[in-house]
Amino acid sequence: MLESRGVPTVVIGTDEFAQLAALESRNRGLASLPVALVPHPLGGIPEEDVLKKVDGAVTLVARALARDAGA
Repeated sequence: MLESRGVPTVVIGTDEFAQLAALESRNRGLASLPVALVPHPLGGIPEEDVLKKVDGAVTLVARALARDAGA
């Protein structure tokens, strides 16, 4: 896993799967692994809406990586 090699890592998913992401992180011994959540769904919606969600995800990932760098 990248994070075990010291590579800053952020999981990206939709808010529908927030509990699953937290559970899997804990089960894998990575409870502090940052998770960037965007509004669900990503599929079956107009491309314009997906791009808006992607922009939000980029911001969330950048914040999570900045926090990790400061830790």
